[in-house]
Amino acid sequence: MPNDEPITVLVAEDSTQMREKLVADIESLGATAVGARSGFEAVKLANEHRPAVVLLDGLLPEMHGFEIARTIRALDPTYRPRIVLITGIYKSRQYQTEAYLKYGIDDYLIKPVKMDSLRDILAHAREPLRP
Repeated sequence: MPNDEPITVLVAEDSTQMREKLVADIESLGATAVGARSGFEAVKLANEHRPAVVLLDGLLPEMHGFEIARTIRALDPTYRPRIVLITGIYKSRQYQTEAYLKYGIDDYLIKPVKMDSLRDILAHAREPLRP
């Protein structure tokens, strides 16, 4: 992806207020955002739009955020988005380690998500990820 093209970010969050805030924040940073309200919708939109970054709420209707990450990873071996789990519940180091090792999560943010954290995620979105 050329560096002058906007980064696309999928925001999977069931809270309308939080999803809209994240979308607005992401767009204010110069990226394009697509919103999903549920796990199945997130997988469908990830397959259709192939976003560079996927922000996943840990608890979504239909599928857990960890399972969504695993499903997105299995879509296509050549598609490797940066997957970021956002949570207000799974804060312990144990959950973070499991998310990294077992489910293919690349970054982990605690709610409420700060603008600086989003800026950092977008700044690193074009960098290659670990296999």
